[in-house]
Amino acid sequence: MLKKIGQIVIFFILSSAVAICQFSFINVLPGIWGQINLVLVVAIFTLFFFDWQSALLYGMISGFWLDLMSFEFFGLYLAALLLTIIIAQQILKNFLTNRSFYSFFALITLTTIIYNILIAILFYFSFSANHLSLLIYRSFYLAVFYQIVWSLFLALALFNLATVLTKRFKPFFLVKK
Repeated sequence: MLKKIGQIVIFFILSSAVAICQFSFINVLPGIWGQINLVLVVAIFTLFFFDWQSALLYGMISGFWLDLMSFEFFGLYLAALLLTIIIAQQILKNFLTNRSFYSFFALITLTTIIYNILIAILFYFSFSANHLSLLIYRSFYLAVFYQIVWSLFLALALFNLATVLTKRFKPFFLVKK
């Protein structure tokens, strides 16, 4: 019982730390460095390597922190992150049958696009309607492209770290006699 509570507390602290690092450090970096979306990559990593409930819990914790620190309407990042995790779960369950490196890359790419479109749509339904016009500007697509590139670099690092630390994803081959 005490071990389970300790795991939940550590998960909460790590989820909070990722969201706070995203908002207070990564988002203020200049140029393309500020396009790193660590929260989304860790959410998809959690969904891909652990389970659905852990990814939703991570999404709720980090989305709450992002909403708490942002100046947009409360619930924007929480809703976008949870919807992205739900869509990613459906993609993972229905289309990407194996848990390979290529599936992880495809899932990261698709969810980055979906997350940015959801943010733009939720901005549109917020107080000002001019945020949906972001979808027609070149800078929006350039920012999404940079987020995809950074997400793929982070995915590469996290996937390799996970395969080194666990034996769950090690390939095995049958040896002929």
